[in-house]
Amino acid sequence: MKNRKPREKRASFYDAHFYNILDYFILAVLVAGVLIFILYPLLCMIRQSFVGEEGFSTEVYKSIFSANLQLVKNSVFVGVLSAFFSTILGLLVSICVWTAGKKLDKFLEAILLISMVSPPFIASLAYIQLFGRNGLITKGVFGLSLNPYGWLGVVVMQTLFFSSLNALMIIGMLRKMDMSLVRASFDLGASSGYTLWRIVVPLLKPVLLSCFLLSFIRSIADFGTPVVIGGRFETVSTEIYMQVIGYSRLDKSAALNVLLLIPTILVFILYRYLMQKNEKVISGNSNKTVEAGDTFRVRGLSAVIVWLGAGIFFVMMALEYGSIFLNSFSRNLRGKITFTTMYLDALLERNMDTFIRSVEYAFIVAIVGSLIGILLSYYIERRKIKFGGVLDFIITLPYMLPGSCFGIGYILAFNHEPLKLTGTAVIVILNMIYKQMSITTKASASSLLQISTELDAAARDLGANKFLVMKDVILPNVKQAFATGFINNFTSAMVTAGAVIFLVTPGQKIAVFTLFDCINTGRYGEASMIATFIIVITISVNVLFSIIVAWKGKKKRVFRTEKHK
Repeated sequence: MKNRKPREKRASFYDAHFYNILDYFILAVLVAGVLIFILYPLLCMIRQSFVGEEGFSTEVYKSIFSANLQLVKNSVFVGVLSAFFSTILGLLVSICVWTAGKKLDKFLEAILLISMVSPPFIASLAYIQLFGRNGLITKGVFGLSLNPYGWLGVVVMQTLFFSSLNALMIIGMLRKMDMSLVRASFDLGASSGYTLWRIVVPLLKPVLLSCFLLSFIRSIADFGTPVVIGGRFETVSTEIYMQVIGYSRLDKSAALNVLLLIPTILVFILYRYLMQKNEKVISGNSNKTVEAGDTFRVRGLSAVIVWLGAGIFFVMMALEYGSIFLNSFSRNLRGKITFTTMYLDALLERNMDTFIRSVEYAFIVAIVGSLIGILLSYYIERRKIKFGGVLDFIITLPYMLPGSCFGIGYILAFNHEPLKLTGTAVIVILNMIYKQMSITTKASASSLLQISTELDAAARDLGANKFLVMKDVILPNVKQAFATGFINNFTSAMVTAGAVIFLVTPGQKIAVFTLFDCINTGRYGEASMIATFIIVITISVNVLFSIIVAWKGKKKRVFRTEKHK
């Protein structure tokens, strides 16, 4: 009796209950966060659009359709043109990168990625500096004084800005395409041009239509470009901005957002359907690692079309970023360009606090947002919780909706007790986190698919409960998903504008809104310097974090190899 071993079953029983309770507590917190910080603000916005002086009313909608029909027409007009031209330009750029060869394609793709981390107003700023009344090209080269404002400038800038994402989406599909189809076409005597336009491009129809739809939605939701260079040409998004900032009419702005909400959801449903068709196109492909540059070269008239379109894009990118950098350190005095550091001095004296605040917010959003996204993806995709599909749809809503919807929703939802957050940094950070949540969950879902479910079963057989499986098996194997989420969340937080422009107070300004103020007040030199700082900081953090992740992964592989020896 004296040597009897202590009983361990009771302790393990209590431990199991503790971990199970902790597991359900984490799930409850995650679900509550999605419902409170995504669904609730959107419902508040919809409710506000039906509130009149005496309760429920549809008067706002009647006034919208009668007084703002021209704005709707303007939005659709610009949206269709921008979507069409950006899809065509994205296709030409993607074909150029796809067939450029191993060395050149990396350089061209890097330019595309750099354009993705740029502030939202940089294209408009460069457009004014290059083609405005005193533009470097119109005035400096051709001696012309042209009016840069209007619908044409909006279409040109949106086309260039949207083309980068479209090209990256199409490149992804091209690199997954079965190259045996291309080789079979060549074996049958087809030319490169025939193969390109009759074999390759028809297979891209689903992704091309997806690019068109996404670009259309991004266009009608874009307020920055029309506000800066639209002039008297107004759209629904600019009217939303004016109703909130200029007139404090939350009911009318909410109704206008609902007007954008309906087609956005319909377009997104169609987009998801098209993406499923994309997966069918590339399913079963055993040649995904084959580079097109090794077997496919565009020649003849097709080469002229592809390289001309892609050349225009890359030249415009070079002009855009070159003008931004040049105007950061120069002044144009009576036609003479002189070097100056006055804009750098102004930034260091007046605006460094906004940069520090922006970086702080971005790091918090990157870390917290990535962790929440991974956990949500685990419960939805791995654990298959009840109503997981509904939860995933709610998570996707902020990404597909116009930023103004999410921003105005936060004002209405968190402007009173028990969650009075307006005027604080918390509301800005939460908005940034949940606006980009779907990107992190999708990246995490892809990583989870690469982890065998047998590992979960083996851990459970060895006595691990659901929480320990998540902590010791899942989380250590989704580091790549965390890295992807961190980079995306940090970048988005540094350059975001649409959703948080309504939430930032004068005392809590971030760098991108200081940039917006400088453009609106005509201080283009200061705006160029701020844009340069934002780009440099964003790219530097992304590159540094990627190097750290790659170095740790390499070190771990070397350690394992030496250990096995």
